[in-house]
Amino acid sequence: MTNDTPLDEGDEIPSKTFQKQVMHDLQDLGLKLLGLSTKQLAQMPIDDILRNAIKEAGRIKSHSALKRHKQFIGKLMRDVDPGPIIEQFEIIESPHQMLNKTFHHLEDLRDQLITGDKSVIGSVINEYPDIDKQKLRQLVKNAKKEKEHNLTHETDTSNKQGRALFRVLREQALEIAEAKKKDNDSVDKEQD
Repeated sequence: MTNDTPLDEGDEIPSKTFQKQVMHDLQDLGLKLLGLSTKQLAQMPIDDILRNAIKEAGRIKSHSALKRHKQFIGKLMRDVDPGPIIEQFEIIESPHQMLNKTFHHLEDLRDQLITGDKSVIGSVINEYPDIDKQKLRQLVKNAKKEKEHNLTHETDTSNKQGRALFRVLREQALEIAEAKKKDNDSVDKEQD
């Protein structure tokens, strides 16, 4: 594989290791395309030859044939601009990642409320101003009692109050997310 484009005096020839790494990265991106659903694959900015090769890979049962086909997909990826594909992957993966981050944040918040002092309740009220403050305080109080009870009674490991507290926090987070989405949608409509 030779490149017939002339080089300027300041251009450096990329090393063979760098070229191989780029090819491996493109092949990995092609393999990532294999894991997409039909609907997600339809949204990808790829040509029909690559799209058909990806669909064909789903029908191959032989391990060695599938391995060769993956290499073929990697070869096809050399002719494709990876930028738009990577951007589309970020769009597909971002809601799931945001959901996971929010979920972990809410779990940490619940644990801080149960183990922390009253100042944590104030920070939650600042973060979620529409939350029912009395209900929040009652749930925190009940969750703390339940945790203390579980520590003294090793056989009882219920977490009913902790789950109820988490549900309240999750509802507030969802309300805020929906409000932000509505605001973004209205801004988009105004710009159109």
